[in-house]
Amino acid sequence: MIIAPQPLLSGRRTSSPVGSMSIQQTKGIVDSVGSLAERLHAVLLDFKRGAPYIEGSAIADRSGLPIASDLPPKVNVMMIMAMSTLAMQSCSNVAVNLGLEPADKIVTESKNSIVVVKAIAGGTASLFALMTAGVDRDLASKELEKAARKAEEILGA
Repeated sequence: MIIAPQPLLSGRRTSSPVGSMSIQQTKGIVDSVGSLAERLHAVLLDFKRGAPYIEGSAIADRSGLPIASDLPPKVNVMMIMAMSTLAMQSCSNVAVNLGLEPADKIVTESKNSIVVVKAIAGGTASLFALMTAGVDRDLASKELEKAARKAEEILGA
């Protein structure tokens, strides 16, 4: 699924630069955003093909808004990405308060699955991965790092 990022509403009224743009200028912005989402979606598909047992992945901005997703249709991408982004930020804050370097990856394991959230692009985005417990962890880790590097290149980080 390709998701174009949406602006956050601050609750206060501001003038919109889009309101004064021509249709052609607005289309250019939408095309560039779509292109970004499409390129990130391709990274997610490559990641999934790179290691068996990867069920899906997604990339979100710093606010937890999804940019691209390859998660199964049954997954509420908006909710999962918001929660995983918050978890990543919380874990980083815990590390910093302990005098450690900020966390750049968190791993959650259950009997049947593994969830990994990795901060990318200097913490301005996150990469989420859902895997079954049978995944080859070394291969999945290498593929995750490769996907993170590709996503960072696309995001300009």
